[in-house]
Amino acid sequence: MQLADLLNTVLPTHAARSLTELGFIHVEGKDAQKFLQGQVTADVSKVTSGASSFGATCTPKGRVISNFLICQVADEQYLLTLHSSLVEKTLAHFKKYAVFFKATLTDASDTYAAFSEYARSLDNDETPQDEYALLHPTQKIGDVLSIQLNNTYFSETLSIVPAEHLQDKATTNEEAHRVISLLTLRPFIELKDSEEILPQWFNMQRNGSISFTKGCYTGQEIVARMKYRGKSKKHMALLSSESELTTGMDVANQEGKVIGTLHDVASFDSSYVAQAILNVDQEELELVMLDGKAAELLALPYGLD
Repeated sequence: MQLADLLNTVLPTHAARSLTELGFIHVEGKDAQKFLQGQVTADVSKVTSGASSFGATCTPKGRVISNFLICQVADEQYLLTLHSSLVEKTLAHFKKYAVFFKATLTDASDTYAAFSEYARSLDNDETPQDEYALLHPTQKIGDVLSIQLNNTYFSETLSIVPAEHLQDKATTNEEAHRVISLLTLRPFIELKDSEEILPQWFNMQRNGSISFTKGCYTGQEIVARMKYRGKSKKHMALLSSESELTTGMDVANQEGKVIGTLHDVASFDSSYVAQAILNVDQEELELVMLDGKAAELLALPYGLD
């Protein structure tokens, strides 16, 4: 199924769902920005009340501990949105360094909640936009913090609200929203993947998660080496198939050589969509095989250069 057809099938004119899988970390204090700047891959100096950024925190060997969306919620206060399974581990990692800064870190998962709203673009096509914006427009109206996440094929708004004010955003078709979420190609890693991947394997260099000019942070040398020395071609790609797909399934080229694995899978109306981590350039592939059957490589929502 072509990507445009798939989107028209799974995405109604407007839809929303609660993101119950997400958790939050609040960072506050005179040194909050300085602390985060030395610990995360993104340039936190560019995060303002009107612009949010994705980022990650890494081990000294450049492996991602967790990735998150960074928002400034007030003066000297930041909120990190990440997968709930990594809140405790990320806090423990940060607190090893926070003792040297005037910054307080707390688990805010009981304080905040999030939901995502999607809207179909009027000019859906399969040509990625030329420029993929690296900062995400943000505004706060009352208690609601709304972040416009940049996508090529549809509009997505992430809203963060006080937990007690979250209205039921559950939809009647959770499967369709799982497909939509995978098509953004911007996953929050979970505990099972923590310290197992490099940022580029999740295409983090293309959504503003990595700054190559901001200066040092933990793991910076390894992450920069992957860019400037081109040591790895691994990246995340999108696949679709009419045959059943399962997480962890091997991806092979037309000669049958294994070139990657499926990271996450969702299905809707007998169509399967998967995020795959490939170890070859997508442009080099004419065909991919899953369990002996041909699958379709979908256009990315952004370039990888």
